[in-house]
Amino acid sequence: MKRITLSLIISLGINLLGALANYIYYRLNRHMLLCIRHFGGEITIESAFGLIFRHIYAMRPEDRDSLSIRFEPILFVIWFLAIAVFVYLILFVVGKIRKK
Repeated sequence: MKRITLSLIISLGINLLGALANYIYYRLNRHMLLCIRHFGGEITIESAFGLIFRHIYAMRPEDRDSLSIRFEPILFVIWFLAIAVFVYLILFVVGKIRKK
């Protein structure tokens, strides 16, 4: 039980720090630093740690690009659980190695 609690706390910390780093980097550079990028014809979507950044490129000279960033709770939970499982596995393997 101790390993599960520790992995959840570490995962929450990683997620919050990752989301904060991505948001600060977005405010400074209009892109996210740590993310998965999806490219389309006139759109780029960057997502990670519960944040989604969408950049829709203008198709005509008189139009302007559309930029938006938003928080997605479901995406945050998915990242939280994925990182928690990864951290738990690392703690499990380290625990088994130390017992030998």
